[in-house]
Amino acid sequence: MRLFVFGTLMDPDVREIVMGKAWPPEAIEPAVAQGFRRVFVAGRHYPMLLAHASGWVDGTLVSGLDQQTLHRLQVYEGWEYSLRPIRVRTGAGRVVMAHVFLCPPHISADKREWRLDLWQRRHKRPFLRKAEALMRGADRPVHPAHRPALAPRGRRR
Repeated sequence: MRLFVFGTLMDPDVREIVMGKAWPPEAIEPAVAQGFRRVFVAGRHYPMLLAHASGWVDGTLVSGLDQQTLHRLQVYEGWEYSLRPIRVRTGAGRVVMAHVFLCPPHISADKREWRLDLWQRRHKRPFLRKAEALMRGADRPVHPAHRPALAPRGRRR
């Protein structure tokens, strides 16, 4: 399975914590998703994608995901995101199908553009501690209603 990541998972340190291991460099490549904008989830420090006809979002395509890693990713993404298929263009120019975690329509967006470099400077260090704590128990099966999250429930429209 391929996954297009567009936010905190583009950071190699976050990706390693969440996936439980360093991913092979040949399984990671730059990619672009067309038809979207990357904005903040309202009241949060992390992003979501909004449909936008002329938009595009740069990200990272991660290939070769197994079921255990997918489970860890779902624990990390929590209730605010669900997995959906999209087309992305790789850095080599190929168009491929991948999955992406998208927010449902009732999650409020902040409209401000989210940028990885700014997030890394302002929020990465404390975020890594929270991510490590969350992912410590990620390999245990947990009922979805009792799943911890990095942030409390967001504002709904």
